[in-house]
Parts: sequence; structure tokens; C-alpha cells
Amino acid sequence: MEEPLYRKLIRDIKNQIIVGVYKEGDILPSEHELMGIHNVTRSTVRQALGEIAKEGYIIKKQGLGSVVTNPRRKTLGLLSVKGFSKAVSEKKKSVKTVMIHKPRVQAWKEDFFYPISDIERSAGCIYLQRVRCVEDEPVMLEETFIPNLNLPKLCSLPFENGSLFETLNVRYQLEITNVEEDLRAVLADEATAAQLNTTVGAPLLLIYFKFHTNRDFLNVYSSLLCNTGDYSIGNKL
Repeated sequence: MEEPLYRKLIRDIKNQIIVGVYKEGDILPSEHELMGIHNVTRSTVRQALGEIAKEGYIIKKQGLGSVVTNPRRKTLGLLSVKGFSKAVSEKKKSVKTVMIHKPRVQAWKEDFFYPISDIERSAGCIYLQRVRCVEDEPVMLEETFIPNLNLPKLCSLPFENGSLFETLNVRYQLEITNVEEDLRAVLADEATAAQLNTTVGAPLLLIYFKFHTNRDFLNVYSSLLCNTGDYSIGNKL
């Protein structure tokens, strides 16, 4: 089903605000100008601006137009070692996980983002990929890599309460003892934009994690692509 034009216009304008094309205090182009820039009708422009105003990105002022303001960003502690589901549910938000690739055993990538030991390399890894959603809005594309070392049935049994971290703790007595992280800014490619419901070229936060555990040679590695347009990324370790 083709996306409504007003939804695309909402994303385009919000992304321009997020990357600084329009800064706080700037006045957006007039409705007539937006019609020409985006080749849409006045009703589409008004519907999009109304939604953007509700989200706190603009304020409509008589005689001025649409003035850019600070969006009402919501910090959810999305990177808590409690796990995504528990951290978000504690904020009274609904959580949904879309499994793109179910857990499976495979070889490590040659150019893996963290150095791994020979023991980890030879064991192979358990890999899974998920899209994490808050209030049905995709906010994070997550890839997870775990050395395939004494984790029987992890690929076949359902997670405890839908949580990987809880499963590792309850079923395998695996505890997180320390965390390394590496952050950088990237732009969404076509595949990622589709999974996170954003536009190609939209700014994303890429975070690599290495979770040290209480078991020798068994670290949990994650690669997260985060859409921070509506939710800021909190770090609650």
C-alpha cells in the first residue's frame, strides 16, 4: 500500500529539523511554498503541519507561521542492560519486537566490529536481528552476536518474557559485568529506512556494544541503528 503523502511530508520536515536545516526559532516556508517544494496540495500541507505541531517540533504563531521549537523528546533508557523490553515497559510504554532473523548459528563476519578471541571465532556465533518498536513505532534495528559456547537450545526455545538478556540470565546464569560502546552518526540506506520507517539519508545513531559477562570468552555483541527522531537514547547501565 502506497504511503499517504502527508506522512511522507511529516517525515521530510521532521528530518530537516533534526539535522539542522531548520533550527529552533526558524520559520518554516509558508503553506504555499511547501506546496510547491513538495508538489502536494494545501490540505496535505496543513494535515502534515498539524501533526508536526502536535509532536512539538513547531508552534504555529499568528502573523509568523510555523516556528521551529525543541521537540518534546522522550528519553526511555533504551540502552539499559536490563534489556530493551524491560527498560521501555518501566516507562509505561508498549513494546513490540519484530524478528527479522530468528536465532541461528553462523560464522563470524571477517570484518567484525570488535576484536574477538580465537575461542570465540572457532565456536561460531548465534546471530539474530530484530526491529524494536515503542508504541508501534520502530526505533531500533538490532543485530546481536553471541559466541556459540554452552548455550543449548538458545536457537529453538522462546525467550523468557520476550527478553534475550533475561533468557541469558535465567536459563544460563549469564550476567553482564561490564560494557564497552562505540557511537557514531550514519545515514539511513534504503533497506534500513524501510525497516525503521524513515527516509533514505535520514540521520541515525549507530552504536556498537560489547557486553562482558561472568563467563570467560562469552561476550554479547550488539550493533544498533537507532532512529532518534522521536525518542532520545538514554544510557542506563
